[in-house]
Amino acid sequence: MLTDFDGTLSDLVVNPAEAHVSPDVAAEVAAVARLSRATFGVVSGRRVEDVHARVGKCAAYAAGLHGLEIDGTQAMYRHPSLETVQPIVADVLEMARRELAWCPGVFLEDKTYSLTCHVRGVPADLAERALDQFVDIAQPHLASRALKVLPAAEALELLPLTDWNKGRAVDWIRAHMTRVARPISVIYLGDDRTDEDAFAALGDDDVAIGVGERPHDGMIDWRLAGPASVGRFFRHLTRLRRERAK
Repeated sequence: MLTDFDGTLSDLVVNPAEAHVSPDVAAEVAAVARLSRATFGVVSGRRVEDVHARVGKCAAYAAGLHGLEIDGTQAMYRHPSLETVQPIVADVLEMARRELAWCPGVFLEDKTYSLTCHVRGVPADLAERALDQFVDIAQPHLASRALKVLPAAEALELLPLTDWNKGRAVDWIRAHMTRVARPISVIYLGDDRTDEDAFAALGDDDVAIGVGERPHDGMIDWRLAGPASVGRFFRHLTRLRRERAK
């Protein structure tokens, strides 16, 4: 059971630092994680330590930065691009703070190895302008192929230019799991366009669940309305598994 965090376990908020899992959803997450023959993990754009801080110890796998770093129970992964991108991100952050100071409500999320410009709190008539300027600031590093732009919900994120994404993270976790357990099926829950890479990595025996209103055209098997519905889905799943075990 792999899931995104923001918009899936937690409601989307203007300031990502204020995102949290509601007590009801957290209780259902913990119950799913305790099921026998089940493994729970989070695949997020957040840093790994941030994921652990918000989900707790129930996540056997925490993939951060869209999979560029993965913390597993018995294995870890760190993409080599992280060694060189930190000073580049720091330079862009310094310039963006200065040049986007005019825009009310813009939020720059510094994740050391990536940088996200959030415009959820920006007046609608200014949001597109702010995002365009954010891309302009990063343009030299985009042109040199040091960084890439990843669109997200009312945000743009700068990341190292690699072919690594949430789908590759799902593949890595699956490969590790099959070395320590029988062949597995993956249930993946996500709300954002960044989760579509994970959906694309799923096979016929896996289940893709879209959360929220994004269409994910042709990529999902089921849809849930939001984090509260995710909690109820986990509760039903836990009940069914326990009934089968009787």
